[in-house]
Formats: sequence, structure tokens, C-alpha cells
Amino acid sequence: MDLSIVIPAFNEEHDIESCVTSIISYLEGEKLQFEILAIDDGSTDHTLEQIRKLSARDPRIRALTNGSNHGKGYTVRHGMLESTGQEVLFTDVDLSTPIREYLKLKEFLDQGADVAFGSRALAKSQLKKKQPWYRIYLGRLANKAIQAVVPALRGIKDTQCGFKLFRGEVARRIFPLQRIERWGFDFEILHIARKYGYKVVEVPVEWSHSGDTRIRFRDYPRTLQELIRVRIAESRGLYDEPETIGSKSAH
Repeated sequence: MDLSIVIPAFNEEHDIESCVTSIISYLEGEKLQFEILAIDDGSTDHTLEQIRKLSARDPRIRALTNGSNHGKGYTVRHGMLESTGQEVLFTDVDLSTPIREYLKLKEFLDQGADVAFGSRALAKSQLKKKQPWYRIYLGRLANKAIQAVVPALRGIKDTQCGFKLFRGEVARRIFPLQRIERWGFDFEILHIARKYGYKVVEVPVEWSHSGDTRIRFRDYPRTLQELIRVRIAESRGLYDEPETIGSKSAH
């Protein structure tokens, strides 16, 4: 399997089919062997039913469910650990970053990177539709906090873009160590990857703001709490599991 695509979904009954259809159309054009793992995070609408219908029509689509709502981080980890691809990409249902940007990330994996992730904050990033000014401001503050609290993430401009590509074996080693189950999982997983010496590359991508974003104002202080949790977990050695992961030099 060349590529696994992980799609976390919560109350996405109106958009999940168009998302999956767009991804399949693109990947077929690239002649890739792929699987799509669509994971329902305890939706209260008909998202799970929609995913199961898509899976019944196409065996390359795997319908997974968390059973109840756990959060985006939990959902992405679920998909990553179920994946079988040589590479694993996770993306949001709204495809704020178009699926064709996958090739930009893949180029860096082909050159030796272990993780390549989309960024909205680099000079060559293409923002087709920007966020409201207050979200831009809050995002910049959040990034300053991330770099201040977690030294391993210094130099990264945008940890939170929902478009990240991993070597399959790397994803299946580092995601079992993930502890944060909601929005903060992005910076946590990048911290874990860098901690173990994996090459992590930030890549400018095309991106458009979605008016249906699920991030609310209350999520910003919650994410700060999760950032502090990463620092505490690191100080307590909770990411130290050499028998599970080992350093990159050992592989």
C-alpha cells in the first residue's frame, strides 16, 4: 500500500462524501495504491452511516468509529494505528489544504524526511482565503507560546495546519506515545518526532479558511493547558519508551 489517508470526522454528514470523492479522484490520477480511513468521532448526525455507505461501495474506504466523542487527536491516532500504508497522511474533511498538495510533502519524504507537514505561515505559503484577523492574531500568540514552552518545537512557524504526512513506520511508532486527545495533539506529535531524532520538515502549502471551523474561543486556553501538559509529560519522562520506539539511530 503506497498511501493511507486518515480523515477524522465529527458531524460531517453533508461534506464527507465530497471529501472522499475528491481524494479518490486525485489519487487515482496519480496511479497510487491507497486506502482511506474515515473515522467517526461519535457524531450526533448521520456521519457514520455516510461513511459506511461509502465503504460498502468502495473497499479502499475503511469505516472506523470511536463509539463516542473523544476529540480530534484521539481520532487521528486511531486512524494512524490502523493504517497500513508506506506513507500516512491526515487531512481535514473540509480539505482546506487541497489534496494535490500531498505531492509537495511527499517530495521531502523522498529526499529523506520522516515527517513533512503543511504550513500556512511561511513566505511561500499560499493563503487563498485568510482567517479573520482575530484568529490570525490568536494563532501567532499561540505559536509564540508553543515555542516558548516546548523547546523542541522552536523554529516551527505553524504546528496546527491539519495536513501532515508521515512515513508509515514512523507514524506507527510515535502515535502510541501520544497523550493529548484534542486540539493540542499536533504540537505534541511533532515534539515526540523531534525528540526521537526524526527529520521533521515544515512545507509551505496552499490553504483556504473554512467558515465551518470547529475551533472556538474556549479552545485556545484549553490548548495552552495541553501545551503545559506536554512540557510536564516530557519532564516526567512519560514519552520515554525506548522498548516501544527507540531512537532513529537504532533503526
